[in-house]
Amino acid sequence: MIRSEMNEQGAPAADAEAAVECYLAAVTAQLAGSARLQTGIAAELRSGLLDAVDAHQSAGLPRAAAARAAILEFGDPAAVASGFRPEIAARMARRVSVAILVTGPLVGALWLATAAASRLAPDVRLAGLPLVAAAVGMTAWSAAAAIAATGRPTRWLPIRPRLAPTAAAVAGFSAVTADALGLVLLSVQASVSPAHLAVALAAAGAAASLARILLARRAACHCLAIRATLA
Repeated sequence: MIRSEMNEQGAPAADAEAAVECYLAAVTAQLAGSARLQTGIAAELRSGLLDAVDAHQSAGLPRAAAARAAILEFGDPAAVASGFRPEIAARMARRVSVAILVTGPLVGALWLATAAASRLAPDVRLAGLPLVAAAVGMTAWSAAAAIAATGRPTRWLPIRPRLAPTAAAVAGFSAVTADALGLVLLSVQASVSPAHLAVALAAAGAAASLARILLARRAACHCLAIRATLA
């Protein structure tokens, strides 16, 4: 008898928890961003939903009915997910931009060391280096713009959710361009004057640039993908 009563009391609670988790799964399924970010949003929503369920239950509704009422209050999962997209886009843009600004000097230091230890061919020195400098400048400017678009200046500026992911995508593709130009100049130097090339430093710079190209391109594409979901 006691076990039967416990089962009867536990079933509505289990049904309520299942309804809440099903709703959260429907919301997170429509969210972009990392799994960690989605988990944080789900935890935030779960806390609010359970508070609403408790409030409805205190008003006299059974636990399962209270869960249904709370879910109706929160609204359509697609609409809830769309409300989080600007926040996700801003976080992603900021993370990508910071990573680009942090890794840029490290990769650049390897290429500068290579240039200092090598005797650069005239074509590389006169034609190539200005192009690399322009790409690096665009990368830094765009990354800084993305960080600014997710920081304190947004308190006084018009809300433009697509600005930060756009700037972060530009920074990512500019970083790809800068590193690709470095690899092109390396190939030119190796074909014109291989004896005057610091091979070990050049190999390290090439490896770093290849890794950064892959990561920056993927990050930039992710920023463009989430930008497309914003109004």
